[in-house]
Amino acid sequence: MATVYPHIISCDESRLSDWVLLKSKEVVRSPEKAPEKYHSFAQADYVSVFAMTSDGRIPLVRQYRPALERYTLELPGGLRDKDEAPEVCALRELYEETGFQAIGMPIDLGRFAPDTGRLENNLWGFAVKTTEEVNAAWNSESGVETIIASRAQLHKWLINGEFNHALHIALIAMAQLRGFFKWDLADE
Repeated sequence: MATVYPHIISCDESRLSDWVLLKSKEVVRSPEKAPEKYHSFAQADYVSVFAMTSDGRIPLVRQYRPALERYTLELPGGLRDKDEAPEVCALRELYEETGFQAIGMPIDLGRFAPDTGRLENNLWGFAVKTTEEVNAAWNSESGVETIIASRAQLHKWLINGEFNHALHIALIAMAQLRGFFKWDLADE
């Protein structure tokens, strides 16, 4: 059987934390080339949800991100538990982070590769209509602030860079492309 190129000849793993595994792979790109070493991170899949109330309000979260050393605006989401269905994770994260509950099943926006050069996980994206108000029994998650934005506010934050999470911007675009919402900024 002929060797297919490129191919991986070895893979070493180093656990960095409960969430992250560093992989070091030796790759042979062609018979004429020496093996090259590449590094990637294996971690739990991301799940994020673009939620909207029937009157067009959008629950977002604001939280401190040590990697960036600042607060960020993001869609609700988190890491998928090992055997958890992505849509179940989306609804769980929406409620845990914002107190809003879904009305009906989430719309699948797709399964995406967050960084094809370095990350081995997936981003699962969903859109969902929610209740009008936060569930009265909900207790906010420590360190996560819920922000309720109008479409006009979100549009402004996208344009001026205040909302700059690239993966979440992609999910907002997918929600619009799939017909989940229209900007309708003149109506606000």
